[in-house]
Amino acid sequence: MEHEPLIVVVDDDARICRAIERVLNNNGYQHVRTFPTARHYLSEQSWLEPDCVIIDIRLSDIDGITMLVESRAAGLETPAIFITGSADVATAVEAMKLGAIDLLEKPLDERTLLASVDHALRVGHDLQAARQRLAALWQALATFTPREAQVCALVASGRLNKQIAAIIGTTEKTVKVHRARAMAKLGAHSLAELVRAVDDLLEPHQPESLVGTDHSVLHSPPGLTVMRAALARVGETGTRLTDRTESIRARSRESFYSGDHPPVISAAATHPDA
Repeated sequence: MEHEPLIVVVDDDARICRAIERVLNNNGYQHVRTFPTARHYLSEQSWLEPDCVIIDIRLSDIDGITMLVESRAAGLETPAIFITGSADVATAVEAMKLGAIDLLEKPLDERTLLASVDHALRVGHDLQAARQRLAALWQALATFTPREAQVCALVASGRLNKQIAAIIGTTEKTVKVHRARAMAKLGAHSLAELVRAVDDLLEPHQPESLVGTDHSVLHSPPGLTVMRAALARVGETGTRLTDRTESIRARSRESFYSGDHPPVISAAATHPDA
């Protein structure tokens, strides 16, 4: 069954709320909730998880900009459309910096409103897919030991086992074990998949927290700091690791594993440093 989007309207003017709800209902959006204050919405947002929120910038309790900042801090990145009776350049810039989809002036034009909502829902769908992937990567990275995170980042930068061993002061055999474990935990079946995963993990301007599929709040895992430090140590900061694709291909003769399938790691095998 196709998901029906939930659209939330936060405005202390009941007439505006009713008008927007009527327009949305008449154009196929049947799931609409209205809130008279920012605090009322913020107290319910975590379980509502709307697909789009339409916010009056000048609310009676706290302003719409502050409301969106608090919503983002809670880990929710719902696409937002601001509405205002007196737009100014500074407000518009501040709204867009927060990732607002649009800033609409009252009285609202029906076609413009519907176009903005449609755009917000498409953006939200793409963002949700990206955040779900990031949440899964965070959960996987949370199971890494510091050494696994360090080795994973250096592997993704295209370095050979022996180079990594020299950088972190361990044996090549130990590096191989950490590589295998990191790949298994991330669900990567090739070196290219590992590079993409690490790139996604290290993407700039990421949130400090995310809401997982089970509605729990996930916080940025410590392994990210370890990865960034490892790459800074070898001068990889500021460069997406996928930019090193050609270099990695040139080195692809060194398999991620010694054979076609991942090795079974047993207690009798090597004991990598944690």
